[in-house]
Amino acid sequence: MEPKVAGDKGAVFILGIVYALLGGIFVVVGVILAAVLYKQEARMVGIIFASIGSVFLILGIILLVLRTRKKKIAERLVDGGKYLWAEVIELAPNYNVRVNNRHPYVARARYVDGNGTVHIFKSHNLYGYVDESVLHQQVKVYIKDNSFKKYYMDIEGVLPKVEEH
Repeated sequence: MEPKVAGDKGAVFILGIVYALLGGIFVVVGVILAAVLYKQEARMVGIIFASIGSVFLILGIILLVLRTRKKKIAERLVDGGKYLWAEVIELAPNYNVRVNNRHPYVARARYVDGNGTVHIFKSHNLYGYVDESVLHQQVKVYIKDNSFKKYYMDIEGVLPKVEEH
């Protein structure tokens, strides 16, 4: 079974959608107002609406492009098929992010190369139920070349299947 790249639909993704939608609405309303009020002094209202909307629209598009680019890089790494096995050593809350007053978890995995250098890899944010059964399990970490700068940890491969009732 081919591994599937899990996307992190976190705050950046939600903000990108909200900003792009609101920015688009403001731009459309601004253009309509500027067109309707073209010969009056109030046309500046439409220009202001469109200007503010374009800022939000551009920001939303940038956030969505960044998220899409990150996911495509992970898909290329998985499709490349070059991976190594790392041991999950830590499962800790990510205190930099909070959704509904709860912090997502982040898994860290350790890999020791042939030279004795220890490499620590971090997973994306895990928002579902995560218990400590994943500790000390081997997880695939897809890498590009041997630089270790771009990687994707397939943490979903070791997470237990959970059904909430």
